[in-house]
Amino acid sequence: MSGIIDDELRETFVAVADILIPAYGAMPAASTVDVGGAPLDRILTLRDDLLETFIRGLAAMAGKEPEGAARALNESDPGALATIGLVASAAYYMNPRVMQLIGYPGQERRPIDPDAPSEYLQDGLLQPVIDRGPIYRPTPEQST
Repeated sequence: MSGIIDDELRETFVAVADILIPAYGAMPAASTVDVGGAPLDRILTLRDDLLETFIRGLAAMAGKEPEGAARALNESDPGALATIGLVASAAYYMNPRVMQLIGYPGQERRPIDPDAPSEYLQDGLLQPVIDRGPIYRPTPEQST
């Protein structure tokens, strides 16, 4: 697979993502929802500030047993493991199947009617503050 990172680092990422996001109940493991494919490339394109730390962490774990390598990286370079975890979770939650399982429809257009009363005024939460009226301390006069 082509992309921002090579195949060896991509395989390392998928293996570590499975350690960080295993299957649980109805939720799939990270590797079963293609976290190492197009979502990974999209995240690293959008967040190129993560790329150096991400690659540094994966390079330190490449070719090693994933769980032990993740533990060792957590000791030696916790920032790199945190970056890998951030990218793994972002790729995981971008997957349509995962989004459906957690009930997240994605970003939706919510047009605003400028003439409609604001939601925060409709539930009555602010009514005691409105009824109370303004209360404040005047600031001291500025001398010249």
